[in-house]
Formats: sequence, C-alpha cells, structure tokens
Amino acid sequence: MILQDFLNLFVRSAGLKLSFEVAERDDQVEVNFTGEDRGILLARSAAVLQALESLCNRMFERSGLRIVLDSEGYRSVRTEELQLMAVTAAEQVKRLGTPFPLNPMSPEERRIVHLAVAEDEAIRTESEGYGEFRKVVIHPR
Repeated sequence: MILQDFLNLFVRSAGLKLSFEVAERDDQVEVNFTGEDRGILLARSAAVLQALESLCNRMFERSGLRIVLDSEGYRSVRTEELQLMAVTAAEQVKRLGTPFPLNPMSPEERRIVHLAVAEDEAIRTESEGYGEFRKVVIHPR
C-alpha cells in the first residue's frame, strides 16, 4: 500500500523510533503508532500526529478513504476529555447565563464538542474565528 510506503519514509527520514500497524475498516484506514518516540507525535495536543494525518488525507484524498492516525489510544482519551469539557462548560453557561469560549481546536475536535451538547435545549454552540484560532463558543438560548 502506498500509504505504508509513505509512512515508512516519513519515520525513517525523521529518524524516529516508531513502528505502526495499518487496519482498513469500511471507508477508513486506521494507523496506530507505537515505539520509543511516540511522545513526539503526541506532544502539544498531538500537533505532529494531526499534521501528519492532515497531510496523509490530502495526499490520498482521491482514494476515497479517510485516514486516521493514532498512538496509545490518544484519540479515544481526547474524545472523552472534549466531551467532559463541553458538558462542564454547558453547565456553567446555564448557571451563569453568559457565553463560554473554549480554546481553539481542530475541526474534528470542534465537531466532538458540538455533538456532545447538541441535545441540550438550554444552550447552543457556534464556531467562531478563522484557521488555527477557530474555537467553539457555548451560548445560552
């Protein structure tokens, strides 16, 4: 698979001590990294992991497959954190009646936040800002 060749080249060229497993599921390819240098991928809210995932998706977008990169279950832990953060912020908005802006995050993370509180009729969410500064703001209704 061309994706595996690209990732092998990336790991080797960067001099990283990493290995990875690739699994295809429906219309998605999941890549899980392990190894001594996995901390480099996960540093600063997994900035390198997200950048590499974005690059892979751009490179292979014509294949119709979505590529998801992960390491040590980071994605599931981060999803739980974002859901808890959204619910906690929504409770504060309902209690104080004032909007609550969250920190800037990626489109995928913003989507998780929006969906975490979508059923709550007392609040609404909105994405504000541009580019890497785009964030979710939770508003009272």
